[in-house]
Amino acid sequence: MPSLPSLPDLAAEWAALAAARTDTRIADLFAAEPQRMGRLRLEAAGLTLDLTKQAFSLAGLEAGLALARAAGVEARRDALFAGEAVNTSEDRAVLHPALRADPRQASYRAKGVEIGPEVAESHARMQALADGVRSGAINGVTGARIMAIVHIGIGGSDLGPRLVWEALRPLDAPISLRFVANVDGAEITAALHGLDPASTLVMIVSKTFTTQETLANAQVARDWLRAALGEAGDGHLYGVSAAPAAAGQFGVPPANVYPFASWVGGRYSVWSSVGLSCAVALGWEVFAAFLAGAEAMDTHFCTAPLKANAPVLLALAQVWNRDVLDRRARAVVPYAQRLHLLPAY
Repeated sequence: MPSLPSLPDLAAEWAALAAARTDTRIADLFAAEPQRMGRLRLEAAGLTLDLTKQAFSLAGLEAGLALARAAGVEARRDALFAGEAVNTSEDRAVLHPALRADPRQASYRAKGVEIGPEVAESHARMQALADGVRSGAINGVTGARIMAIVHIGIGGSDLGPRLVWEALRPLDAPISLRFVANVDGAEITAALHGLDPASTLVMIVSKTFTTQETLANAQVARDWLRAALGEAGDGHLYGVSAAPAAAGQFGVPPANVYPFASWVGGRYSVWSSVGLSCAVALGWEVFAAFLAGAEAMDTHFCTAPLKANAPVLLALAQVWNRDVLDRRARAVVPYAQRLHLLPAY
C-alpha cells in the first residue's frame, strides 16, 4: 500500500494567500463580485453552506484553493478513504466513513484488510438489540420491559451519543436515555434516581475499558443493579469497547459486549457501536438515517471539486481567518437549541 506523500514546500502558495488579503468591506465585496453568491453558497447532502459573508474575496478563495491543491488535500482525502494509515502516530487507518456506509454497497479496507463484514455484523447486532428492546422481545432479567438506558462514558465515548440524543430525541421518548461522564458522584446519583433496576440497561462505553472515571461510575451502577437483582443484575450491563476481554473481566456478559475496531478514533466514534444507546433509544430506523446522512456528506466530500466542496471550503475559511487575518478565536453558535452540545463536540 502506498505511503502518504510528504508535504511539499508551500511557501509560494502561502505568500500568494497572504497577498490576497483585502481590507475591502464585505458589503463592498458583494458589489464588486456579482458572482459571489454563486461561488460561495452551495448545497451539500441536504445542507446549505453560505460563506458569502466570510472576509475573503474571490481572489482570496482562488489562492486558498491553490494552497489546498499544492498541499495534496485530494490525495490525502483519498488515502483516508482508502484505509491507509493516516494516523501516523499509531500507524492506524481512520475509517469512520466505513461505519456510515452501507457495507452491502461500499467496500472499505483498513491497511489492506477488508472490513465490510465486520461493519455489517456490528450493524446487525445493534439493530437486533434495538428492535428487540423496543418491541419487548428483549426484556430485563425479571421479564420487565426496558424503559431506560444509562450511558456511561467520557470524552469521545460520551460527547457524540449525548449530542445525537439531544438533537434527535422525541418529545415523548418510549425509552429514557441518561448520560454519566463526570466522576463526581452527583452525576451518577442523579442518573440512577427514579429508575427501576429491573427495567434499566447500563451501557459502559470505553475504548480500553481502563478509564478510571468511567469504571468508577460503572462500579456504582453495577452495585445498584446487584443490590436489586442480585448477580443476575449483571445481565443488564452492556459493554462497548475495543478491548472486549476487559469488558468481560469487569462483569459484562460476553453476549452483551459490542466491540469496535482500533481504527475507530474516539471523538468521532458515535458512528460505531459507541452509538448503541442512541440506536436503542431512538430506534434503528432513526439511527440508520443518521448514518445515511453522514454517508451523503462523505460522498460529497469525495466527489465534489474543491471549488464546490463544503468541507474543503469550510476549512479554507478557517485558514483564512486564522492564518491570514490572525483571528485566533472561532465561534460555533447553534441557533437550534437541540444542537446546543455541538460546540463541545
